This record gives sequence, structure tokens and C-alpha cells, in this order.
Amino acid sequence: MTAQSESSVTEGPTIVCISDTHNEHQNLQVPDGDILIHAGDFTRFGRPEHLQDFNEWLGTLPHQHKIVVYGNHEQNSRLEASRTLTNATFLEQGSVTLQPWGLKVYGTQFCWPCKGINPYWDQIEADTDVLVTHGPALGYVDGDVGCPALLQQIQKVRPRLVVSGHIHGAHGLADGKGRASGTRFVNAAICGTGYKAAWDPLVVQLDLSSPQLAPCSVAPPLHVGIW
Repeated sequence: MTAQSESSVTEGPTIVCISDTHNEHQNLQVPDGDILIHAGDFTRFGRPEHLQDFNEWLGTLPHQHKIVVYGNHEQNSRLEASRTLTNATFLEQGSVTLQPWGLKVYGTQFCWPCKGINPYWDQIEADTDVLVTHGPALGYVDGDVGCPALLQQIQKVRPRLVVSGHIHGAHGLADGKGRASGTRFVNAAICGTGYKAAWDPLVVQLDLSSPQLAPCSVAPPLHVGIW
């Protein structure tokens, strides 16, 4: 390994984040990067022709790794999506470790926000570096309608990065505070109103030179918002 490649591994990958493209992917200018993450709702209502076109488009992109989770628009076609998307790694309650960084990315299924315990969030692996989940956590680029149970699990696991979408008007980035310190939150929604592309992809450069915060052995109190 050369000095330059050793440096790039230490500095971490460049991650390009998109979500909620709703079959508008062909209109995007996608920046270069090491990893492309799509946090769901790549179709309108899970139409098969949208799945096929999205997969073909993914195949034209140069990113070394491409990660996709499904959103609520694909909830009834997620099995077909998992078979169709041959040009990406499709995650549903599972993880993949990306080389050369040894970066663990965990992707969840879609769940509506809940105030109580969500057993699917409990399955998020403790050594997750990047969490991809269609719906955002409460209080972070969520339009004040994110999931409190998801926030609780993020505070416990402490991933470096959380990529979501779903709330189109909440597009942006935020750094965690308090028990979520050390986590950067991204809402990568591309479409605005009327399923038309309104924002550009978001790019995050992960710094792997600083250690990831250790997971908490005890979950913090549940943060409950006003609904």
C-alpha cells in the first residue's frame, strides 16, 4: 500500500448521499465519491419500470460502493427491489463492511415513527459506523416529526453518520448534541413538492483518524416529542 493510499484510508471515504429521488434520478448531477448511499423512495409507488430504470442508472455511476435501502414508496415492492437492484447492495435489517476502510454500514427497513420501543431498531448492530434509514430520527433534519425510538437507539449505538430522507422539506445536515454527540445526521431528500427534484446530493467526508465513540451499555431515557 502506498503512502497516498494509506492516507486515504485514514482520512476515510467520501460519501455521496441521496434519497427520495422518486424516479427523478436521471435529472441529478451526482458528485464523485467513494460511496453512494440512497436512503429510499427511489420510485413512485414502487412501480416496476421505475425499479428497472433506477438499477440501470446505478450501473452508470462510478462509485466503488453503492448502498440502497427502501422507503415507504417501495414497502410493497421491496422483495422485487432486492432482486432488481443488481448494481447496488440492497440492505434491509442487515449490514455490509466496506473495504478498504473496514466501514460497517447498516441499513434498516422502513418504519413509521413510534414513541415506544421498536424491536427493529434494537437490531442495529453496536459497531455500526454508518446507519441508513429512510425515516429520520427525532430532532435532527426531520421537520420535528422524526422517530424518538430511533433517536434513542442512535444515542446508544453512536454511529459516525446517519443518512435518511422521507421528510422532503428537511433536507440538510446537522451534528448531534448531548448523547448524540459525534454523530452527523443527513437528510438527503432530493425531491420537494410534486415529486420534482429540488436539492442537490449531499457529500460527507468521513474522518476515520478520530476514534468512534464507544456504544453505551445502557440506553438513555427515551426522548419523546410532541406529535
